[in-house]
Amino acid sequence: MSDNTKTHRILRLILYLSNAYPRTKEECKEFLGIRDTAFYSYCNLLRETGFNLRQKEGRYWIDSSLPDSRVLLNVLHFSEEELYLLSRCIDVLDVGSGVSSMLRKKLVSFLNQDKMIEKYISSHKPEKTSALHKAIKDKRQVLLMNYYSGNSETVRNRLVEPFEFKDDFNLVWAFDVELKQNRQFKISRIENVVETPLAWEYHHLHRAKPVDIFRNTGDLNKEIEIIVNIRARNLLIEEYPLAERYLEMIKGNRFRLKVMVAKYEGPGRFVMGLFENIEVIGGEGFRNFLMMKKEKL
Repeated sequence: MSDNTKTHRILRLILYLSNAYPRTKEECKEFLGIRDTAFYSYCNLLRETGFNLRQKEGRYWIDSSLPDSRVLLNVLHFSEEELYLLSRCIDVLDVGSGVSSMLRKKLVSFLNQDKMIEKYISSHKPEKTSALHKAIKDKRQVLLMNYYSGNSETVRNRLVEPFEFKDDFNLVWAFDVELKQNRQFKISRIENVVETPLAWEYHHLHRAKPVDIFRNTGDLNKEIEIIVNIRARNLLIEEYPLAERYLEMIKGNRFRLKVMVAKYEGPGRFVMGLFENIEVIGGEGFRNFLMMKKEKL
């Protein structure tokens, strides 16, 4: 395992275990793509570097009740891309000088204390974000007043249990009590957030879905495979940094990208904008999606 991959996975694990609810070992392994031995190794490393890593009934979490262990939910709320770029920056440092190790220790002991998050939210985000943050801490249901839904083309109130922020506190994952589903809500589309006296009822069902390399949210169950030239490769990495992890160089200065995604729209827009520089290999669903878009054009 390369240092770059290890650092990135450790940072992802910190973020994953610092969220609103405990995770099982199997969930952590699946999230990181690791085996049992690596998982236990990472757990030991977190404890050695000062994290209050807790375990109960087969579930793990980082206890953030103590200021010194409140880590990496992030004042800037790191996205997957930001974690990847951060891990790369750490790993290009001279490991022999000890700078890389020192920076890692500072990261695990400094970022994301509750007071820092609250100060950041109060200074840079609307009151709606503060109300949602309070509801997450207090484990309360809230009413999203007049939410403008782009999917259903409706404007109506939603009773939800918010449990996790994304995208620098611009998005929130919440359990929709009426629909009995976890949904992602854009805070800019909420007119107001109203507190209720109701505690969470569906804590055990709270699950935030992953984000693919093209920043689409959902189950990663759609495969795409394309071959790109140097120009398309450079533009792909500049626009979607996580794609670099999945690029494989083949002969003739060409690169293969084979990855699972949540939706075809993201890679579809990229391919259609650079069709002269890209060859589509698969999967079948992606090819059909592009053909349908081509016919509409």
